[in-house]
Amino acid sequence: MPKRGGGRPRNWRENEHFEHDDRTHTNTTRRVSFKPGTHKGKNKFRSWNDAKLQLLDDDIDMGATGGPPQPRRGGFRGRGGRMNSPAPRMHQVKRKFIIGPLPWYQIIIPHGAKHDKDLILRALLTFMSPEVFIPHYYSTNGHAAIFYVDDVKIAEKLFNADRKISMPDGFNMVVIVKNSVPTVTLNDEIKEKMKLTMAKRYNAATKALDMTKFHADPDLSEVFIALFRPVIMLAAVDIMAENIPDLEALNLNDNKLNGLDHLKILSTKLKNLKILYLGDNRIPFLGSLEPLKNLPLVELYLKGNPLVNRFSDHDIYISDVRKKFPKLLRLDGVDLPPAIGFDVAEDASLPPRQQSFLVDPSGQDLVREFLTQYFAIYDSESRQSLLDAYHEHASFSMAAYYISSESRAPPPMSARLNSYISTSRNLLRVRDRDHRKRLLKIGRLHVVSFLSDLPKTTHDLMGFAVDLLVFTPAMIVLTMNGTFKETSTASNPSRSFHRTFVIVPNANGGFSIINDMLFVTNTTKQQEEKPFTTGKLELPAATPVAAVAAPAPAPTAEESHKMMLGLLGQQTGMNEHWSMNCLQETGWDLQRAIFIFNQLHSEGKIPPEAFVK
Repeated sequence: MPKRGGGRPRNWRENEHFEHDDRTHTNTTRRVSFKPGTHKGKNKFRSWNDAKLQLLDDDIDMGATGGPPQPRRGGFRGRGGRMNSPAPRMHQVKRKFIIGPLPWYQIIIPHGAKHDKDLILRALLTFMSPEVFIPHYYSTNGHAAIFYVDDVKIAEKLFNADRKISMPDGFNMVVIVKNSVPTVTLNDEIKEKMKLTMAKRYNAATKALDMTKFHADPDLSEVFIALFRPVIMLAAVDIMAENIPDLEALNLNDNKLNGLDHLKILSTKLKNLKILYLGDNRIPFLGSLEPLKNLPLVELYLKGNPLVNRFSDHDIYISDVRKKFPKLLRLDGVDLPPAIGFDVAEDASLPPRQQSFLVDPSGQDLVREFLTQYFAIYDSESRQSLLDAYHEHASFSMAAYYISSESRAPPPMSARLNSYISTSRNLLRVRDRDHRKRLLKIGRLHVVSFLSDLPKTTHDLMGFAVDLLVFTPAMIVLTMNGTFKETSTASNPSRSFHRTFVIVPNANGGFSIINDMLFVTNTTKQQEEKPFTTGKLELPAATPVAAVAAPAPAPTAEESHKMMLGLLGQQTGMNEHWSMNCLQETGWDLQRAIFIFNQLHSEGKIPPEAFVK
């Protein structure tokens, strides 16, 4: 009578082989007892989770059933009502093949050692015809025959061959398929075999090394040298660096490569590498090539990788690859069109860094005086005096955002920009056009009122970086960045800012701000380490650009009127007669003339003849 809990376990382990095969004519009946407390077989688990943990400890069995067995409570009542009658025979659930995460599969033939290798392989190939496969690393372990395949389709067909092939002795061949990779211990002997195999694959004339499908090389048939294993790849790179450091071309096609992080060392160990083939591998994303970006590649082959199929537009694929490898001339075997760039030598030196830039040195005194007066009022107790600094139709816009890693993590309380974020016009934050328009301040009263509500400050004038970009009689464009401290906030937090002023002449012979844009953010570590000073603003003499090297003489009133007349005609499209009338009626105030034109034009009050030239 068979022992309770018997039956051949389906989870085969190393050095564990079965002492019987299933004959085609064998028909045994096994009784099952469902008495409570009598489950004492070898496959006893306290819970289904315990059973799963036991399976995970071994290689992954590619068979799957409909789910875990559900224990029956109490005994089984037979047709006659007698307890503990034999359970009715259930239909066996068909097992399904499950694709494993690894590209290799172990094939186990229990009791295959008693047959010749050729007999077993011939029987499998006959069953799978016309499919063929290569049995890697065929060996025997106890009574079992073991080999590996590296194709999921072949592994599935071998899985389906289980118990369907009759052997000469009358037994059906049992075929067990597991997702498992052959093991190898990297030692000096293995490294020497790798070196000799790589030597025969090297072309000294072209300085090229062909490592295509390296693990399948006939000279490595007894060991598993897979380059997708980082330890093997790093050993191969060390051999290259030691013996062929001037290598220029490397072919790594069809090696089942996935992660490439460990290949970052290629740029330091093989500095002359310019051609790299990575086709027919398993590289999932273009970002996986990031460790190779420092290689001066002129040719790259990626066809056959999943990353290529992620691009629906081939031009975008080429563009994104070129961003990582700017010197690339050939991709996937096709010559690339010349890249659009600047004809600048690689060793060209940039001009020296300047803290400030002045397009015209004659504007140095004016800029210094203007900024000193402006921020003296801005940092005072009351900002109402700034009304004189702004044009009647001035506009003001402010944006605020956290920079660096602080945009991904809550900043400390002292560094938060709550006073600015709520009224920020950041285009990425405020998407509603009407809301964005309401946050734009128009008119000097609205601008100064808004500025007065911002926290009180003191600016580090000595640390300002000032750029004078436009300096003409009709317009001045001035940008600056630096730091300030909030004097009315607890702990006096420091802020970083960037500001742009567009300045125009006013009717009183002075200057007014027509447009003001402010950006506020948290300070960087470099800004926090610099000492905070409140001294006088200093603008070092800057070298002017050649086009405006000589300062222009101050224009006469007639020249100024002529210039404004031309600017108004360009912006409005009106002819000279109507432009002249508009400027005369506004007292030759260009900005006011433009404002009135826009208002009348929107109301349809400007006749068509004003645009006839």
